[in-house]
Amino acid sequence: MQKIAINENELAERWGISPKTLQRWRSEGRGPRYLKLSKRVTYPMDEVLSFENRALYESTWERSNQVVASPDANLVSAREVATATSLPMYLLTHPRLREALGLPCVRVGKLVRFNLDEVMSWARRCSKEMEDHGIEVDTDPKAGRRSLLEAIAKLPA
Repeated sequence: MQKIAINENELAERWGISPKTLQRWRSEGRGPRYLKLSKRVTYPMDEVLSFENRALYESTWERSNQVVASPDANLVSAREVATATSLPMYLLTHPRLREALGLPCVRVGKLVRFNLDEVMSWARRCSKEMEDHGIEVDTDPKAGRRSLLEAIAKLPA
């Protein structure tokens, strides 16, 4: 007779992982769907098999569900953009700042990459908007660091 459901210890043993991992996955909303009756957690076998089938891949390139960049995309890392433009590194690496400023970037798998031409046109637009709104960037030669406005204003046009 085939089991309809298995408990977390049996599933952990089946997959070679810790029961604590399954507990963490449940709290994060990951892993197969489960049934909880009182304090007992069971995993229906059809859900386990379905989850295993979704996790099945033939090659590593299939795992990337993000953008796959073309070879002629000319993408560079945040460090290379920071070096070329003198923009502060935190601006390129912090996801919320990038989004708030509309900084163009591309996700290649888990990596964030930039097209230098797009970043430069973004900087030109920002500089023009600053000029249009009458924002002048004061420079303080005694200060050891530049402000974001100053960094954008000093980018080549």
